Amino acid sequence: MIVLKGRVVDGNGGPPIPDGAVVLEGNKIKLVCRQSELPPYPNAQVYTAENATILPGLIEAHTHMGWGSAVAVDWVSITPQLSMARALRDLSQLREQGYTAIRDLGSDVILLRPAVAEGLLDVPRIFGAGKIITQIGGHGDAYQRLTLEASLHTYSPAIIANGVDEVRRACRINMRNGADLIKIMTTGGVFSQGDRATPHSHFSQEEIRAAVEEAENMGSYVTTHAQANRGILLALQNGVKCIEHGFYLDERCIELMVKNGCYLVPTLAIMHASKCYFEKKPDVLPYLREKTQQSYEAHYRSLELARKAHIPVGVGCDFLGDESFGCSYQDATLELERLETAGFTPMEILTMATRVNSRLLQMEDQLGTLEPGKLADVLLVSGHPDEHISVLRNADNVKLVIQDGRVVKNLL
Repeated sequence: MIVLKGRVVDGNGGPPIPDGAVVLEGNKIKLVCRQSELPPYPNAQVYTAENATILPGLIEAHTHMGWGSAVAVDWVSITPQLSMARALRDLSQLREQGYTAIRDLGSDVILLRPAVAEGLLDVPRIFGAGKIITQIGGHGDAYQRLTLEASLHTYSPAIIANGVDEVRRACRINMRNGADLIKIMTTGGVFSQGDRATPHSHFSQEEIRAAVEEAENMGSYVTTHAQANRGILLALQNGVKCIEHGFYLDERCIELMVKNGCYLVPTLAIMHASKCYFEKKPDVLPYLREKTQQSYEAHYRSLELARKAHIPVGVGCDFLGDESFGCSYQDATLELERLETAGFTPMEILTMATRVNSRLLQMEDQLGTLEPGKLADVLLVSGHPDEHISVLRNADNVKLVIQDGRVVKNLL
C-alpha cells in the first residue's frame, strides 16, 4: 500500500485539498481525502515532500512515436527497428516529465503493446491509431520527391488509400493491429510537400463517412488532421469527432463542433517550435517556413473561438522526436506553456491534460482523475502547477511518478 501526502489536485477542475492524501492499493486508488480523515495504514509506504502537489498522471494526446525527424525526406531511411528504438527513447522522455499515457496518431507504436503485456517493456500506457490514413498527394504521403510506385514500397507512418474500399481496408488493417481509434487526413499540412495552407480539403465525403462507419463499428471514433477550413468543415459534416490542429476554424465550424460534441487538440507546441526554428535558420526548408508563417497567428485565433464556445480542448504537442528542430519529447510540456499563452488558466490546462485527455483515450472511467476505483497513475510534483504551469516545464520538479500502482520515477 502507498500513501501520498500533500496538496491534492484531483483533475476535476475544483479547488485543491490543501492538506490532502491519496491512498493506493495494488494498481487502484483506494481513497482521496484530507490528512485529518486518513485511517491508519501502519505498513504503508508514505511519500511526501515540502510544498508538493499530488495530481493525476499527465496524458499526451498527440504523439508520433519514433519518427525522429521533422523532415519528411529523412523518413525514407527509417527501418521498423530504428523507429521502435526511437519510440522507446521518446516514451522514456515523456514519462520523466510525468506522462503516464499517450495517444499516438501516426506510427507503429501500438505494436509494442504485446511486449508491454509480457513485461518486457516498462513505458507509459500506449493508446493509438496505428498508421495515418491519407490520400495520394495528401498529408502523410511523405515521399513526393519519389514516384508513387517507389514511395508505396518504403517504410512509412501512413497508409495511402483512395476510394471507399481502400479507406475501409486501411481502417481494418489498423484495427487488426490493435488501434484504439482511426486517424485520417482531411487537409494538407505544414510538414507535407505537395500542398499549401489554402481553403482545400482531402478525401471525399464518402471516404470520410466510410472511415467513420468503420470506427463506429469498432466502438470508437475518427479524429482528423485538419488545418484548412474546407477540410475541417467536410470532416465535421460527416461524423468526425475530433479535430487535430484546426488552424482555420470559423463560426460555422464552431457551431458544428458544439452541436456534435466534438473535441479540438490544437497542438500549439509544434507550431511554436517551427516558428522558432525558422527564425534561427531562415534559408532552410522554404515551403515549411512559408506555411508556418501563414498559419501561426490564425492558429491562436481559432483556439480563442473554441475556448469561448467551451469546446473541450485536449493537450498534445505533435512533436516528432527531433531535437535539432526543437521538437524532442523531452520538451513535450511546451504545449502546457503555449496553452497558457493562449488564455487558459493553469488549472484548466491540468484538467485538459488529465480528465479531458482521458476521454480522448475513451478511458475516463479508469484514468484522468484521482478518484477511488480508478487506476493508480499519480504524480507528486514540487510546487503548485495548478497556479504556475511553468512548474511542469522542469522534469526535475516531477519528484514521483506512479503508474499502475508502481513507482517508476523517484527523486525524493
